Amino acid sequence: MTALKGLFSIALAAAFFVAAPSSSFAQYNYNSSGTILDVLTETDGAQAVVAAVLVVDEAGVLDFSLANLLGDKRSRVILLAPSNSAFEDLLGLDPGFLDGLTVEQIKDALPGVLPDGVGAEEVAAILLKHAALPERVNPKTASESALLKDGSIEVADGSEFPVSIGEAGTKVNYETTIVKPNLRARNGFVHFIDTVIVDGLL
Repeated sequence: MTALKGLFSIALAAAFFVAAPSSSFAQYNYNSSGTILDVLTETDGAQAVVAAVLVVDEAGVLDFSLANLLGDKRSRVILLAPSNSAFEDLLGLDPGFLDGLTVEQIKDALPGVLPDGVGAEEVAAILLKHAALPERVNPKTASESALLKDGSIEVADGSEFPVSIGEAGTKVNYETTIVKPNLRARNGFVHFIDTVIVDGLL
């Protein structure tokens, strides 16, 4: 991970000047009339997950567009969205390293710094572990407290992850904590999480 961190730093430095850092994930600006994609793009601290979605879409490794899915008012999605700090942990970057960077800056740097053997297909596989596609979730009427409960959640690739709710908060797959739950969008809900779920992919 040290080598990866160095490569990421070099790629970012070569591509642009890093803006003055802001507090990561400081605000959750969203409009309930907007889509999940709107929630992500309007949230400070979610730039990395949006960049990953765009990298996958531009590579064309899926037979559908993730951005279109998240931006379609007719779709129904429950998204477990890793924060920027979750991606920093995954890539071995210093806390706050992604602060101040735009989606485009992260997107441009990401493909060239992933570990050997990890490309857009693997990034797509990771992202599919973060989206549940329930048929009957109605964002207008769903009870927020019922969206995640003790038991499990099935995600888009067919994996099923345990969910536990306790005094320490809500955890998914034992190690991932929901840091900001139940952001309501027109086409579903976003739960921001503190870990990128790789589940054996990396």
